Amino acid sequence: MRRVRLMTWCPNSVSAMHLAAFAAAEAGLFAEQGLEVEFVPAARPPNHSLPGFTTRVKAVAAGDADFALTSVVYLLAAQTETAGRLPVRFVATCHQRNPIAAVVRQDSELRGPRDLPGARTARWSMPWFAQEYAGALDYMGLGPPDLVDTPGDLDRALGAGEIDVAPVWMDDTTRTWLQGMTMYHLGAGFGVRLIPLDIAVYSTGLVAADRLPLEVAGGMRDAFAAGHELQRERPEVGLGGFRRHFPGVSEAHARANWDLYEPYAFDGVPPTSMNAERWQDTIAHAAKTHGLSTIPAERMYRPELLALAPTAAP
Repeated sequence: MRRVRLMTWCPNSVSAMHLAAFAAAEAGLFAEQGLEVEFVPAARPPNHSLPGFTTRVKAVAAGDADFALTSVVYLLAAQTETAGRLPVRFVATCHQRNPIAAVVRQDSELRGPRDLPGARTARWSMPWFAQEYAGALDYMGLGPPDLVDTPGDLDRALGAGEIDVAPVWMDDTTRTWLQGMTMYHLGAGFGVRLIPLDIAVYSTGLVAADRLPLEVAGGMRDAFAAGHELQRERPEVGLGGFRRHFPGVSEAHARANWDLYEPYAFDGVPPTSMNAERWQDTIAHAAKTHGLSTIPAERMYRPELLALAPTAAP
């Protein structure tokens, strides 16, 4: 049995993709691949900028973990900084489409993506979310938003009419200011709606250190894929391990996150599978959106795993 360490996402922003990993652990799917997986906390970024979040993938390269659940733009930013020499690459994708969405008030006149150009949009404490959002509008051939620096309480700013849109990922709902993507916290006094943009590029996935042999990386990916199928069929399996690891996230919230995440993971292809053409589009889009390098695709993912896509469940 080979012991490996999997770095999770930050504890105040736990995506439902974790449930598939915990389902795989609870059901012995990692063990079937000869792996004993230890979940380790995410490396703390020095700040909330995009370069700050490259700490996660750099920690994998440094040996603090073997795998990590992370964002495409974090790795592309790190590869840009190191001229493509960081020994970390994706072995699986999670969101098959980018889940960036506009959170608007329930009573907003904004109804769909075509209403969003020109709308006052929060550039909040994680400003790269606003860049993701603006980039998605550009990808769709729509005009830019009016970005408004919002360093304080998004809840208050949206309620006071200082902004029209808070940009966030669909299933990124464990923040204290957002409850189940349907209503702000009880003191806010207003409901919210989501306007998804759903552009056809990857946004998250499972990265592995290059030092790991292909059979280890492939085995981890296969177990993770099977964990997705299991979590969809038996949601309680992953919830137990997830709640033990992240006790601050309620079961109701975790279930709501999974309901939002599932359509992005099961999008007409086997979960966790990677496609070369979509990777090319993803790299080009992320580079343009965030001012990063369009590095060779093989420095972002392991090409060998494209041909080893997991088999879809019957």
